[in-house]
Amino acid sequence: MDDYVKGKLQEWGLSEYINNFKAQHISETNFKLLLDEEKAQEALIPPWGPRLTFRKKLKELCNIEIEPSTSKMLSPCATSTPAKRKADEANPPITNTPKQLCGTLLGRADGMTKGKEIMKRVKGKLQSKPADQQSSLKFKEFLRHKIKVLETDKKEVVGVFGKTGAGKSYLINSILDQGNVLPVGDVSACTSVMIQVEANMTRDGKYTAEIEFITHEEWVEELQSILAERKSVEGNDGENEDSDGVIDEYDDAEKIHALYREDGNKASVNDLMDSNHFRSIPEFLSGKKKEFKTSQAEELSRELWPYLRSDVLSNKQQYWPLVKSVTIKIPNVKDLLEHIVLIDLPGNGDCNKSRDEMWKSVVGRCTTVWIVSEINRPVSEKEAWEILEKSVSYLGHGGQCRSISFICTKTDNINVDSDMNKEDVKKKKRDSILSRNKVAKEKLNEKFNKQIKIKEQFNIDKDFFQVFTVSSKQYWKKSVLQPEDTEIPKLQELLRNLNDRRTKISDYVTGAYGILSLIQGANNSDMTDSKEEVCQVLENNLKEGLKTIGQSMDEAYEAFEQCLSLGVQQSVDSCEKIAKDKVIEPKGKKGSGYHKVLKTLCKNNGVYKPIRKKGQKRPSERNLNDSLASCMRGLSNETFKKYFPNQGKDSSINYLIDNFTLDTNRLVEKHPEVSLHLTFLKTEETKLKAKLKMDIREKKKEIYNILPKSISDTMRPCYERAAQYTGTDSLENMRKELRNHLKESKGEMFNKAKKEMLDLLKEMKKHIVEELEHDLQESMNQSLKTHNSLLVPDVSTEYEEMKKCYEKLPSSSNAATTTA
Repeated sequence: MDDYVKGKLQEWGLSEYINNFKAQHISETNFKLLLDEEKAQEALIPPWGPRLTFRKKLKELCNIEIEPSTSKMLSPCATSTPAKRKADEANPPITNTPKQLCGTLLGRADGMTKGKEIMKRVKGKLQSKPADQQSSLKFKEFLRHKIKVLETDKKEVVGVFGKTGAGKSYLINSILDQGNVLPVGDVSACTSVMIQVEANMTRDGKYTAEIEFITHEEWVEELQSILAERKSVEGNDGENEDSDGVIDEYDDAEKIHALYREDGNKASVNDLMDSNHFRSIPEFLSGKKKEFKTSQAEELSRELWPYLRSDVLSNKQQYWPLVKSVTIKIPNVKDLLEHIVLIDLPGNGDCNKSRDEMWKSVVGRCTTVWIVSEINRPVSEKEAWEILEKSVSYLGHGGQCRSISFICTKTDNINVDSDMNKEDVKKKKRDSILSRNKVAKEKLNEKFNKQIKIKEQFNIDKDFFQVFTVSSKQYWKKSVLQPEDTEIPKLQELLRNLNDRRTKISDYVTGAYGILSLIQGANNSDMTDSKEEVCQVLENNLKEGLKTIGQSMDEAYEAFEQCLSLGVQQSVDSCEKIAKDKVIEPKGKKGSGYHKVLKTLCKNNGVYKPIRKKGQKRPSERNLNDSLASCMRGLSNETFKKYFPNQGKDSSINYLIDNFTLDTNRLVEKHPEVSLHLTFLKTEETKLKAKLKMDIREKKKEIYNILPKSISDTMRPCYERAAQYTGTDSLENMRKELRNHLKESKGEMFNKAKKEMLDLLKEMKKHIVEELEHDLQESMNQSLKTHNSLLVPDVSTEYEEMKKCYEKLPSSSNAATTTA
């Protein structure tokens, strides 16, 4: 170890760890390469507190001393699953040999950047030339397409739910070590505003925000609903809507006051849509997005305040009622967010249709969900559990969620006896906080284990549900709790595992190595006989593999056909009673109050989303289409869990894809002369299987959601007729219209829904088989059936460079066929 490293550790108050760095031969040359090496940091500085200090100081040092072009090179390449890495990091190796540690640091440091630099040169060499033959042009176009696909990045989505005041913004700020980039305050109006937080991967180091507004037409429709509510005489007959027991802290009518202030009182829709009201936000009227770019987090926070927060005491105009979503990009957080999007989500949709559709879409893309609630009432907090219950179908079979975390905030808010000296008070408070945290975790795990609706949607394992007890305030102050006590570091580590930069880099390097292997192989001498023999074997393997997949997909189809047939029968028998109890004539709903609910439901194609009123119990949402689909969905849940689980299962369609193989590894032993071609085919097979698994994930959402959609389509004419009734008997006429339509069309309606689901299963089978057959056959044609006199650029230098990157990957022997 040199004086540079020793000096830095002394400067940062970490002198006691100097010997650890000395034993591992950490010098000025490789010191900064520790930035993204979490495991190495743990080995060198085991305790959380000092390690967080080291990480922060090193990040600051690298931002100052490393040029932008090289800072991207600090990216690890190791491949491991988040679960495996989590287990490894629980027992970190304290005494790696110097060769192991330094070799790992130097080997991973430039994987992605070096790989992209190499492929940029290759793309330049693949530009078409006048002398190219048609076969050469086609081959080059094939290669350019493969490189383009290689560079596509798919991000994981973490959805953050929680009621107003639970501390979501403060929590996100703390996890990202960003102070106040997200505005925080006592009164929040983010209920209908979706906030998306990403890493800014550009070199400018700026904080940026992009604001998307709802449309002019959508705001008109929303104003009409709010003003109609003002005139409503609902409740005069004592028959108010039923509620879910949650008291609203937010009022849809507040939107008018926020945007128009006193001008909104008793104004008509035409008055409120006067363009003069929108002079300071011309982007709303022009349908464009508004953008901000600042150098400091606090500066961006101030700019965003009127677009995210409600301040009832302010006389200034606020714009959050018009906001559909906000995307914030933060610099210097690539270790947490390079491949992740954090989304602060409203509770459970919105009465605005576009915001509601966006909410459903985003929830369906969440890989992980965080439910945020204050520590003082996590088990009895109705809104937090209601959010989870109402979102579960979009997260489970209709989504891709693989884990749920319940995060209890404000754990430092606790009272203790102060008749002691200062240090004793701090110790007693810390002990009380940790004791309460332990109890909260036990009670929340007990409650989660009783959630039947959630278990219907997921294959629950020990890591699926976790509870974190956090204090964002103490994470910064450290007056009572140490950073590890606040559990903010645990959430940061959870994000790092999900970010999984090692796997992303390994996937890129492996894919690039396969492409260069093909180009290098195309430049080799004539091997026509070997190519033909190998191609014949591979085509036979492909044929057999497709046959196996087809048979297994047919078995899945039959399983769904059986449960759906039973579902049709039960739905026909019970649908009239379900519709009556849930929507048409629920208990106690006979007067004018419910007339408006049913009228709104029919106008909105079977869905009622109530206007919210501050201080009142929130009215229940009603969805007749979901209610009518409940029997068929309930009977198909177990079949969905078997074939389309969000977590791995041996009987799943994903498992079927994983087991498909061309078996190139066996062939390379017999035909080493075409090992380069086989390397390419192996990497292409791996990439294609990963793509198909993503396709399956998206298609299974469509399959699951087709039942209520099909029912909605069948019921639409009935809804339209019912919505037209007016006058004193209109409530009974609407009910009669719905009852008669169900009675006459129920058999046809449920059989149609069943057929549409089964048709989508057929389409999925066709897609999987055709994609495998087409893409792998094309890859075989390009690698083994192309003319040996192709005009292919010389990439031998790039090939050797990429091979070195590839060989540094810890699992390179398993990623693709190795070559001599």
